[in-house]
Amino acid sequence: MIDAKLLEVRKAVKRRKPNFQIQNSNDPKKRWPGRWKRPKGLQSKMRERRKGNPRYIEPGYGSPAALRGATTEGLFPVVVSNVSDLDNMNGDSGVVVSSTTGMRKKAEIVRAAVGRKLKLLNVNAAEFIKGVEESIGSRKKRRHELLQKRKFRAESKKPQPAQATAATSATAVKSDVKPANAKGDIESKVDDEERKKAEKAEKDKILTKRSD
Repeated sequence: MIDAKLLEVRKAVKRRKPNFQIQNSNDPKKRWPGRWKRPKGLQSKMRERRKGNPRYIEPGYGSPAALRGATTEGLFPVVVSNVSDLDNMNGDSGVVVSSTTGMRKKAEIVRAAVGRKLKLLNVNAAEFIKGVEESIGSRKKRRHELLQKRKFRAESKKPQPAQATAATSATAVKSDVKPANAKGDIESKVDDEERKKAEKAEKDKILTKRSD
């Protein structure tokens, strides 16, 4: 465990630590917040540590070496990508869930960390689990509605009993009409052939009489 006295020492050091600036940082073209650059000019007053100039970074402003990289609570962040990575955690470590982890695996890691009473640094466990449950519920509801729509469409495409009966009766009527029409066509063809034969016979008789 990290000594509480070291945390107090670091707090005291940070309270008196100045905001280190870039040389000529009042120039808007060189004013980059949160950045420090070592002065290199031959006549630089800041490089020579002269009074009235921005402070120069020196070892005396550093925090205790035992707390380098630790959070304000004294926990060292450890990036976790799956549940098995939690086995290497101890009381001085804080869980940082990897940003490339999917929602399902991330939920498993959060639940496992809460069960093992580990500190989560980049995730609010209660809000995250609540959001996951709501998301899963909305997905299930949307999937159920989609299945209902597909089922309704499939049932609407099926022929109803009354429509099926009407279709079969219409087919039966058509099948009855077709043979009758076919029979009438055959009889008319036979009558035409007989009439043609009779006319030919009459013509033959007339020609034979004339030849006599």
